Amino acid sequence: MRFRLAWIAALLLALPLLADTYPRPVGFVVRHYGFTVRLSDANNAITVQETVRGRFTATGITQVALDLCQLRTADVPADFGNPCLPRVPYGLRHAANAMASSAGKGMVVTAASEDGKAIPFQQKDDRLLLTVAPSTAAGERFVLALAYHGIPANGLLIGNNRYGDREFFTNEWPDLARNWLAVVDHPSMKATKRIAVIAPRHYQVISNGTMTEEIDLPNDLRKTVWTEHVPICTWQFALGVGPMAVSYFGQFHGIPLSAWVFPQEQKVGFADFKRWTEPILEFYIDHIGPFSYEKLAQVEAYGTGGGMELASDIYYGYPPSGPGRQLLAHEMAHQWFGDSVTENDWDNVWLSEGFATYFALLYQEHADGHTAFLHGVEASAAQARRYAEAHPDSTLVHHDLSNISQVIANTPQIYQGGAMTLQMLRGVLGTPTFWRGIRLYYKRYRNGNATDGDLQRAMQDACYRAGPACPKQGLDLSWFFPEWLYRGGIMQVQGSWRYDAAAKQLDVTLRQTPNRGFYYTMPFQIGVTMPPAPPPAARARGGRRRGFRPPAPPPAPVIWIHGRASELKIPLAKAPAAVTLDPDHWVPLARIRFGEAH
Repeated sequence: MRFRLAWIAALLLALPLLADTYPRPVGFVVRHYGFTVRLSDANNAITVQETVRGRFTATGITQVALDLCQLRTADVPADFGNPCLPRVPYGLRHAANAMASSAGKGMVVTAASEDGKAIPFQQKDDRLLLTVAPSTAAGERFVLALAYHGIPANGLLIGNNRYGDREFFTNEWPDLARNWLAVVDHPSMKATKRIAVIAPRHYQVISNGTMTEEIDLPNDLRKTVWTEHVPICTWQFALGVGPMAVSYFGQFHGIPLSAWVFPQEQKVGFADFKRWTEPILEFYIDHIGPFSYEKLAQVEAYGTGGGMELASDIYYGYPPSGPGRQLLAHEMAHQWFGDSVTENDWDNVWLSEGFATYFALLYQEHADGHTAFLHGVEASAAQARRYAEAHPDSTLVHHDLSNISQVIANTPQIYQGGAMTLQMLRGVLGTPTFWRGIRLYYKRYRNGNATDGDLQRAMQDACYRAGPACPKQGLDLSWFFPEWLYRGGIMQVQGSWRYDAAAKQLDVTLRQTPNRGFYYTMPFQIGVTMPPAPPPAARARGGRRRGFRPPAPPPAPVIWIHGRASELKIPLAKAPAAVTLDPDHWVPLARIRFGEAH
């Protein structure tokens, strides 16, 4: 126990030091981006005029640095870790027109100004360095104007979809927005956004937020303006341009709902999006809190594999058979967790993907019942356990991640393992307190950023507010978060049960094998099945007793294991028919062997 407490104390002291290695902006924050983007059918080059509005956070600041991939005049060796070199997106891995060469890709800046006055600038190491007038005070505001052009290597995909139609679609996760926009390309810097798109008139255009202008221009062009009034991070900057069939299929709580699909697939796409969007939206609003954005658009997108949860616009790369309900539930959960409450850095990506995976299971529990939910939990847990046992040094929270392209290299751990961590947290706190904590966490960090420490504090506060309904172990979760977020591997638990007829009690013993010298602390539910009771007594004339209801089963006993072994004695009038450990999968990241002692 002394070793365990000392280890936790040391780990907690180190937690604030863990963060991805992206160079944080010094001395300024961005509050708003404005873009005017020109697209053409003649070639893949784009031109951008940009306005950056922000404020200084210190005096004497003379430089603002933005991420922007610069022009490559010759092909360079492939490097998947470099966000400015071409990658084949998941949705285009088998496409003949997938980008491969870096030659001629990148953006060239032609002008920069501050408050209307030209300023020096330099493009270096895929960053745009802008020399500004020295700030005179923290809080002082600035407005920068930029002009640049080029062919994006990533971030904005330009090509033909499977029907041969030309498309322009963003695919920026996790750090690819810099390929076509000058931004602070990190989830910790959220800003509002306005984008005006000038494109051929035969295209539809969709982006985040609300369409605030649409006018036809000479030469068969159209200007479409979308404005997002809620701060979002740069990988969520959506832009979709192409031939699309559009269906506005209603509103829910004032939120406009729509579907944007390839014209050739509108029958299937419209039906599935209309069928599932509103009930899933209703469940999340009722259980988590208000929806943050001006609309919810379900979009079939070129270059997307699976789904991509852009704020107010969700992209799908579904097959012609249509999108599935659970895919929609996963991506829609991201509108709350990942989009509105965004992880502060990429080390904590599980706060996005683990949440979406678990909340899709929670919707399954709501829609299909608890048994279906348990099947889903066990399927997810099996993936997470296999990965953890094969990669014992891998952890749910990254340690100072330097190669952002590897942010979900441990996918089963981030998605399924993160989901199962939430299942275990729910098991510790109880379902009502868990939901109270989720609502508190969302309320506190809505439209902002959060860390796993923020989640821990919200859950502890929810436990405190719940009073006796929450176990005392939930008031301080400094034992739970380190062991599941910052350690690799899983629990290994063996146990047995024996009925003592003389004492009329059930004896349960658990033992755990240490994980590299570390013992977990967790509660285990004990499922006791008694022999069938005799049927209720009949009425004197052979009739069935009216209004008979079998008594509700008592709460399942719980045994806490803190170290090598734990024991629990449960009063029981007669021998059970069966005893199981963790029947409701509250500790899914444990490998369990349990049976009757002989």
